[in-house]
Amino acid sequence: MWYLKTRVFFLSLLVLVFCHALFGQDTLKTESNKLDFLDQIDQRNWKVKVPIWVPGFRGSFAYAGITHYPGEGDFSIIDRLNGELGVEFYAIGDIQFKSKKWLFGIDGFHTTLASDLKFENIDKVVFLAGIDGTILRSFAGYEVFKKQNKETYFKAQIYAYAGIRYIDLDIYSQNSNILDITPTWIEPIIGLEIPLQFKRWFLAAQMDVGGFSINNHWSWNLTLDANYRFSKLFALGAGWSVLDFNYNQLYEYKYVNLGIQLSGPILEIEFNF
Repeated sequence: MWYLKTRVFFLSLLVLVFCHALFGQDTLKTESNKLDFLDQIDQRNWKVKVPIWVPGFRGSFAYAGITHYPGEGDFSIIDRLNGELGVEFYAIGDIQFKSKKWLFGIDGFHTTLASDLKFENIDKVVFLAGIDGTILRSFAGYEVFKKQNKETYFKAQIYAYAGIRYIDLDIYSQNSNILDITPTWIEPIIGLEIPLQFKRWFLAAQMDVGGFSINNHWSWNLTLDANYRFSKLFALGAGWSVLDFNYNQLYEYKYVNLGIQLSGPILEIEFNF
């Protein structure tokens, strides 16, 4: 584990050095009177974040298959799955476009979750299970608040947004065909994005809720990050993200109750065009 963390640390350091050298011609001095380039960032409409994988993104998982709807009063749990999750691999992207007071964004990831999940069916047979998942989000927002002081390079904004979240899961038993379910659904979301700027530091909080109990689906997402801008093109940042969702629905002749929460650190490179 320490060997892996060391490799990731040095890889992140090399990426930082490489990007700084590559975009050095776009970088200005760090004195306060050399920050005029920050005013030009507002003229760049595209923001692309490229996260670097950081070990430690983990979570919890709970699944239960029930013979009848719980509300009917006659039901029994025929299989159950509980345990801890750890991200084995993920591909992730985050793109935003701004036009005047409008903000448009799309982000998401595909992941394979490594785990020691143990599944127990009605016959008390215990075996290992795995999960693959794709989660995408698309939204449109509008600026509802802005306060700016160009002399001190301070700016605070609030965007209110609405959109959709797409969730596609594949839950399967390893080395057997006892468990194989693939729940997929789309749910509406509403949320807020709050970016703050002070000189070269850019802080942001993003939070949304979705599902609203439509078909018994609920979800919420919270992301906090801080970026340090080296130039009008390039910034490096770190943050923390939490995603929690629940799924309760009839699936292939049984009622499925599903809950997943993932959280962990994110190290990212940000480009503005």
